[in-house]
Amino acid sequence: MIWRFLKDAGKLEAFEIKNNSIVLSLLGPGVYIYSLLIYHFNPSLVEVPYAREFFTILFLGVGLSPMIKNKFVLEYYGLLTFLTMFVFEHYLIYMMALNNFSLDYLLGAYIATFGGVLMLSNRWLIVLFSTFQLLHMAYQVETNNVDLVTEGAILISITTIFVFSFIILNGAMQYRKGLEQVNSQLESKIKERTKDLEKRAKELYERNKDLEEFAYVVSHDLKRPLRNIHTLAEWVTSKELLEENCVEEDSEMHENLFIIKEQVTQMDMLINGILNYSLQMEKEKGMNKVNVDSLVRRIIMVNSSENCTIEIKNKLPEVYFNESQLLQVFQNLIQNAIKHNDKDNVHIDIDVKEGVNDYVFSISDNGPGIEEKYHQKIFQLFQKLELQAHVDSIGIGLALVKKIIERNDGKVWLESKKGEGTTFFFMVAKP
Repeated sequence: MIWRFLKDAGKLEAFEIKNNSIVLSLLGPGVYIYSLLIYHFNPSLVEVPYAREFFTILFLGVGLSPMIKNKFVLEYYGLLTFLTMFVFEHYLIYMMALNNFSLDYLLGAYIATFGGVLMLSNRWLIVLFSTFQLLHMAYQVETNNVDLVTEGAILISITTIFVFSFIILNGAMQYRKGLEQVNSQLESKIKERTKDLEKRAKELYERNKDLEEFAYVVSHDLKRPLRNIHTLAEWVTSKELLEENCVEEDSEMHENLFIIKEQVTQMDMLINGILNYSLQMEKEKGMNKVNVDSLVRRIIMVNSSENCTIEIKNKLPEVYFNESQLLQVFQNLIQNAIKHNDKDNVHIDIDVKEGVNDYVFSISDNGPGIEEKYHQKIFQLFQKLELQAHVDSIGIGLALVKKIIERNDGKVWLESKKGEGTTFFFMVAKP
């Protein structure tokens, strides 16, 4: 039970340990300098050999002890502070009596008394500190030949300090109790909020998994009948069958059959886009070093043509990324620049700039440009700025690019003006 009392008495909050540590560390050199000064101006004072050195080392040792992060020191730091100030206070009272109640030591004793009260947080330690200090002071006054006026002044002043110590103690205890109640309520609310957030996070995770599975299953199941419809449309619109059934290529029937085939193609692209987008819910685990220069050159080989030139301005670096995801990013941005270009000769520039912690890649084209009011819209799912029949786009490509980059802690944006081409930028962290 005594051990538990000592443990409770020595317990301080983290900020109290820090404050006491700073005060005691400053008291070490402060006591040494003050002692030298009083003996310099009053050489007749009696001193205990090596006392100033002892207390300087004691204050510095106790003041710096929390830095070692020792569990015992941190748990009982209140007791260490109490014992240090208790010994120092009674040393000052003894030296005050030894030097005929010198004002230098009397002032030091008063400061130590107030300082000790303010540094202690336990009610019983403050009572012990103040009571023994008052008794010791009264004993020294009574046992030494002190005149009545001096005796009265000392006893009244020390009693006043004793009374004010309890006033401070009462206010501090009430304030501390209020803080503990507020902290307890806050902790309770935080625990409830954390529990609620964990529950919601779990529900969201399960829903996301369900959505992924649903998207995959629906996409997979829809692709089979679509392939059958496309095959049938290809067969129906074949030249041989049209001639056999005497259907002209410019007839309404042929046009309707062709529209069906094109709609099936668009539906197939839509399903593939939804599937790709839904499977990018988290960062890919298979991340490794990717040679971006080599990857982009492979994409250029597939997408270049007589009226489409793609140029790499500077050698592209290696990055730490999932290769399949990075391929989708470059592929979508390059194909987007080709599909939506209104020039007879398409020109695309690919470049990179190195930052402190990342690389900023850019893909520029000589296309029609994009008005600023659409700069955010084009990154939204299923958003397109043009509805031409010859542009086989479903509005998923840029949304997928944005999702991949942001899931990997990057950023994607564009700079463009109507009629002046477009440059897409995206940021990738350095390996």
